[in-house]
Amino acid sequence: MDELLKPVKNICTFCQMPIKNDSEAIFCNSCSSPYHKDCWTENKGCAVYGCGEKIRDENEEVSIREAIINIEYLINRNQFSEAIFEGKQYLKLDRRNNELKNLYNKAVALINNKINLMTSGDEAFGNKDYKAAEIYYKNVLKYTDETETNFVNTRLDVIREKTPEQKRRRLYTNILIIVIIIAILSALGYLGYYTFILKEDRDYTELVKSDKANDLNSMEKMIGKYETFLRNYSDGKNKNRALDRIKNYSYQISSIYYKDDWKLALKYYNKIKGSIDPDDAKTLFNNIYNVAFAEYGQKISGAKKLNASGKYSESLNELNNAKLILTVFPETAMYRDLNILEANISLLSKKIASIVKYNDLERELREQDKLLINLTSSGNSSAITKIISARVTEKREDGIYLCKEPDNRTIIAIKDENENYTTGQAILVNCERTGDYKYRDFGKDIELAFYKVIPGDTGGRTFTNEEKQSILERINNLKDQKLKIDSLFKLNLL
Repeated sequence: MDELLKPVKNICTFCQMPIKNDSEAIFCNSCSSPYHKDCWTENKGCAVYGCGEKIRDENEEVSIREAIINIEYLINRNQFSEAIFEGKQYLKLDRRNNELKNLYNKAVALINNKINLMTSGDEAFGNKDYKAAEIYYKNVLKYTDETETNFVNTRLDVIREKTPEQKRRRLYTNILIIVIIIAILSALGYLGYYTFILKEDRDYTELVKSDKANDLNSMEKMIGKYETFLRNYSDGKNKNRALDRIKNYSYQISSIYYKDDWKLALKYYNKIKGSIDPDDAKTLFNNIYNVAFAEYGQKISGAKKLNASGKYSESLNELNNAKLILTVFPETAMYRDLNILEANISLLSKKIASIVKYNDLERELREQDKLLINLTSSGNSSAITKIISARVTEKREDGIYLCKEPDNRTIIAIKDENENYTTGQAILVNCERTGDYKYRDFGKDIELAFYKVIPGDTGGRTFTNEEKQSILERINNLKDQKLKIDSLFKLNLL
């Protein structure tokens, strides 16, 4: 089958002449190059560079067999370089010999192992890593010949001499490293001790150096600094000393400045009241309380004066300030005034709330009075001396009516010869003052202003007109409401 695939005519690779027929052609078994049979024999094989296919005779076959045996011998003696060299020579004669190839590859692999182990051992030896070098050199002895073995053993002897010295140096180095580490740790420990443990002492020392307070402002600043120090070192060893400084300054502020600012004094008194002598605490509290009580009394007095002058909002503000003072001292005699104070505050609140209503009532009264006057005086040519709006309370036997004016609840006497009023009736009449009306009631002499109704078209009569009567009733109602608010405004504080 292979012969059918070969070309019949071709060019001889050796002589470069055409091969005329198949009978005189021959092909290389390795590269299939065509040759004349005579040319193949003359060249003793393939002429292609690198092919290596040759004609061997019986002597060459014997020589190759001997070479294989010799190469195996060299490998067994660890003479890998010689085995590789001889293998290369005979592979040039017979490149297709698998046994030669295997021996050649084996020799190459073994010499590579030897070189790698030797290189690693030399590097370790050069780096004075004698333990690793010893391991590499002992392993490389498997692949060395006699000469190389002597060299390696010499290195191993050197390693055996160097190892104790190296161990000593390593021991000294380790000791030195340990000493250095201990020194570093000690330095770090001292630094930590200085930074963290001694920080409280350093901060307190700096705080004491800056402690030169001699007035209210500087004493308050120092108290703030000591309190900040206590927040940072709540369980520190300087805690009691810082507390003593705070107590000292707080006592000075409370005892010196209570007359000027009792609230500030009370603030600092509360800081130290449980840590100072009970008698001193009692005296200091009484001083503060007396100043506060005096201010409380001033607030109450001022509120009463403002209420009397109709300044209800200002009076309420004073009472609220007084209440603030009172609530600061819940367990004192001053606190007993709380109910009275709250009652006064409630009264002033009602007065303030009634001001708007009172103004609205006055405005509506003016409007209703104006409207009623217009209705009453319509068609009347006579002058109106006074228009009286009142309610009949009593009819006397002499025809005199006692009436009450809603705006001021004043009792007056009216005489009307043309009308007959009933008790409780609301009237609106044009009158003129004619003197006083005197009578005796329950053993007392009573004297009232006396008015006489002026006769006319509209005066001296009841209002039967529905519109006028409605206005009159509204006026009386408004006057009653206004009178109640007036009574509220006239109330004094307790």
